[in-house]
Amino acid sequence: MKKANNNAKNNTKKSLKTHIIFLIIAYITFIAYLVFEIKNITDIKSSISPLLGSLFILILLLSFTFLNKKNQKNSSSIINVGSILIIGYCIINILLLTNIINLPRDEFVPNFYKQSILEVNEWKEANNIIVKEIYEYSDTVKKDYVISQDVVAPTLTKDIKEITITISLGPDLEKEVIVPNFIGLKYEDVLKYIEENHLSNVKIEYQKSEKDPDVVISQSKSGTLKRNSEITIIFSKSSDELGDIAIIDLANKTKLYAVSWLEKYGYKVEIKEEYSDTIDDGYVISQTTNEENPENNTITLTISKGKRIIAPDIVSMSTDEINKWAVENSIKISYKEEYNDEVKLGNVISSTVNKDELIDKDKTVVITISKGKLEMIKLTTVNAFINWAENNKIRYDINYENSDTVKKDEIIKCSHNTGDVIKNNDTVIVTVSRGKVITIPNFVKMNKTDIANKCSSIKLSCNFKYAGLTEGTKKDIAISQSKSAGTKVSEGTGITITLSSGIQEKVNVPSFIGKSKSQITSSCNSIGVKCTFKEVYSTNDKKNICTKQSTTGKVNKGSTITITIGKGACSVVVNVEPIRQCSGKGDANCTKTFLQNLLGKSCPGIKFKYTFRQKNIGIGLLPDDSEVKVGNNTFDNPDKTYNVIIQSN
Repeated sequence: MKKANNNAKNNTKKSLKTHIIFLIIAYITFIAYLVFEIKNITDIKSSISPLLGSLFILILLLSFTFLNKKNQKNSSSIINVGSILIIGYCIINILLLTNIINLPRDEFVPNFYKQSILEVNEWKEANNIIVKEIYEYSDTVKKDYVISQDVVAPTLTKDIKEITITISLGPDLEKEVIVPNFIGLKYEDVLKYIEENHLSNVKIEYQKSEKDPDVVISQSKSGTLKRNSEITIIFSKSSDELGDIAIIDLANKTKLYAVSWLEKYGYKVEIKEEYSDTIDDGYVISQTTNEENPENNTITLTISKGKRIIAPDIVSMSTDEINKWAVENSIKISYKEEYNDEVKLGNVISSTVNKDELIDKDKTVVITISKGKLEMIKLTTVNAFINWAENNKIRYDINYENSDTVKKDEIIKCSHNTGDVIKNNDTVIVTVSRGKVITIPNFVKMNKTDIANKCSSIKLSCNFKYAGLTEGTKKDIAISQSKSAGTKVSEGTGITITLSSGIQEKVNVPSFIGKSKSQITSSCNSIGVKCTFKEVYSTNDKKNICTKQSTTGKVNKGSTITITIGKGACSVVVNVEPIRQCSGKGDANCTKTFLQNLLGKSCPGIKFKYTFRQKNIGIGLLPDDSEVKVGNNTFDNPDKTYNVIIQSN
């Protein structure tokens, strides 16, 4: 009995040790799986599912650990089976994550953020997906690398046909940034700011100074500036910085760093530029030593212009080959499409750069792709034909003719039949119907409604205008038309019909001669005419009464009549003193000018005639037979011309 109990205890200990070993192995494989899973996470969305699975496994392991501590009966078998399953699950997933084994599975759209466009193109070709490219400036993503995509990862590749990728153009050098005042800052801090903010046109100089070396003592500009604004920054240097300082290796340093370092230690710098396939644009390729030019202490820096880009024979390349070449060489491509009867569908017709042409970096190359042969399609209306021809850059001519069978603006015939291939230099000629020939009827004396119905029935475009009141013709009756009756025109031709505004009422205007202004006003209002008044000089017996009127008898009601009212005689005094002053100088013209001013101002509307005559009374004086004399003068006849006589030489 005792021996049996001991055997049972030994078996229990052995079982306990076995499931603890399995549990430890399960923990180790789980941790390894978790590490590989975290390394493969590309974004938050794609990480949710695997992290939830990992959390579930962890909960199982903790549960097995709890059962082990309780030493419950039959718990060891549960722990053993569960641990083996977890170990198997973790090992299989590790093998999948490390691509040691591959199981059939759906493809997902990857996260291309900060990946090269070359990788996007490889994925596109492998999955037959259309990739549209948008270019934007970016301070954080390197040129020709992906900023964003409109289809998020992970999306099943089979669910999409097209994806738009936004590609970095690098920093925007036209962007404005705030450039602080660097005075007092050290060289390293200033250079770091310049690089981080992509300032592209900074010149660094050195001057002897008692201040600490490598400290900014002056700068040309600060504040809000464009990144490519020219800025000169001057650093201090002590006299012991000059001399035989050993030159460091400046290869792969920026041009700004290399030039400023050499100038700091008193070296003169010469710059030359070369293309380089290995050194980025704006970085140092090589340098000379001061031993090569000891007399003037000059160092020559060779700065990279980037890759030498020579255009391939683009016309013979496929679009995929063109895209790959463009990405590899930082060339932007713009495609346009045209029909071409000589170049197959999808092949290149032309390019804005020729084979072996040297291309500047960042240049956009425009490539025309063939849409294949263009065939004539069936078109009914002239507008549809014009839109189709212009959209496809087809030369065309349009002829017009009348037709009794084809409606206006529809095509009668075409130089190319439906299905004919339109060759590159073809001109398509279409004949378009003007519609039926219409004979314009006589619309005069017809009413507006009948005219409108007639125009509609014979397909004329009739417009109406009113001529005002007429004698004997009622309202809305035609009195004239813009095109004569019997004229032959096409359908839709416009014609203007002039209508009467109604019959003009007549009134009898009596004679108002001898009547007062108030009497005339009352009479005009009662008969329905408008009376306007003008005043003229007159004899005192005709003052404030009518002396003349513009019309009498039958007139149109509402007509305007002009009434002339007398305002009495004009009286003016001619002073002797101005006349004497003129005669004293012996100047007849002086007297004439004086009288013209005086009489014109005092008696507007009265007519005067000036006559010079020789008489022995003194030059510039007025003789007795002059109708204008020195003293009081009265003029009461606006129809008379008064004679002014002036003594002359």
